[in-house]
Amino acid sequence: MGETNRLLDVIRGRNAKTVGLQFPVGLRTKAVELAQEIEAKAGVTCLVSADPSFGACDVADMPVDLIVHLGHAPMPHLRYNRVFFYDLPGPPLGSMTFIDAAEPMLPKRVGLLTTTQFRHWLPAIQAHLEKKGHVVRIGEPDRRVAYAGQLLGCDYHTATVVEGDVDGYLYVGMGDFHPLGVAILVDKPVIIADPERGTARDLKEMRDHILRQRHAAIVRAQDASVFGIIVSKKIGQARMDMATGLKALAEKHGKQANLFLMDLVGPELLQGYRVDAWVNTACPRIAIEDILQYKQPMLTPQEFEIVLGERTWNDYVFDEIRA
Repeated sequence: MGETNRLLDVIRGRNAKTVGLQFPVGLRTKAVELAQEIEAKAGVTCLVSADPSFGACDVADMPVDLIVHLGHAPMPHLRYNRVFFYDLPGPPLGSMTFIDAAEPMLPKRVGLLTTTQFRHWLPAIQAHLEKKGHVVRIGEPDRRVAYAGQLLGCDYHTATVVEGDVDGYLYVGMGDFHPLGVAILVDKPVIIADPERGTARDLKEMRDHILRQRHAAIVRAQDASVFGIIVSKKIGQARMDMATGLKALAEKHGKQANLFLMDLVGPELLQGYRVDAWVNTACPRIAIEDILQYKQPMLTPQEFEIVLGERTWNDYVFDEIRA
């Protein structure tokens, strides 16, 4: 892993003797190699966190002098203790083929979006599209996002802040989840330019599929009388105030609701409880991406409001965690 000098300087500068390494799943292949290199060059002991890492909202609690959190940018509004973010921007932009594949699908006025991994590509992509006659906007970040144009799976501010100036969006990246929230929040086309496959696709079909799933979950939960409201322990996902508010709302409507505090949320960890439906105030991805793994309906807070009659389906929005 070539560019480790900056990291080694930080470790020496903090006078750390023990260093924790936290990797997202996609970077686990680098873990052993990086731990060996740091131990050899900095004379420290490395401890690799083998728990899943979901983002800058999820920093491990480790008994070390310094935690190195890889692959994510810090959330500006959070106060981190003994954490260095080593966010490893992706490779240089080699080809515009995947952008050219997307270009015929784009409106004239387009908002440019990505994740932290590809943020350094945006100026070149903006210039490329402007040469082809597009007006390109890159939204400024809010307090939870580090960079212009950056999306989180729970924060779409860089898209909504330019909503009035664009007729659609181009998302540079691989997966569907990050831009999916934009497609549901903003009624404008979202095109994905996939640098790994070199292809482009429209998100409309996936958006409609997800909305049908969400509608089905709401319908299934209509008959529920006992709700479990999940609260996360993770630093950037903890929404206890929201959870207690939803509990009070449920009780106002004659429903029973209990709070469940969790670090990792998974179907096997929720088995055995006498709960008819779950409400997730932790990472919004849990209710959306893992829906088929749960026996009971798994609702977002906004979907729970629809079940209780406090919100209508016409006012459906994707869950966001906002500072």
